[in-house]
Amino acid sequence: MESHVPQADSRSVPEAKRFADALEADTKQAAADVREHRNPDWGHVNEALHAWEDAAGHRSPVVRHEAELQERALEDLATAVSRTPLERDVGPDREEQRVRAAVAAEGDGSGPAHRSG
Repeated sequence: MESHVPQADSRSVPEAKRFADALEADTKQAAADVREHRNPDWGHVNEALHAWEDAAGHRSPVVRHEAELQERALEDLATAVSRTPLERDVGPDREEQRVRAAVAAEGDGSGPAHRSG
């Protein structure tokens, strides 16, 4: 993701700072979520963007638009890595079935531990 870097003489945009802080917090948590096979949540980012929308004056429309684009990119990422409720339910069941089959195969002599070569 790319961001708009303000010029040195630009006025500060407090909403952008809040958005950046939310982005940092949510991406840090999202990295952990993805590693743990959980769906990432962009709640802080969404809140910061909505607060920015509600802020009086709507300063820095270019920066605001770039924040919206970043939010969309994060939502696309969440969609790409998300696991549906069915996938979350079926995954452990499949693993359990695989383990049962392996145990059964070992018990009846057809498993790899009992095969002669």
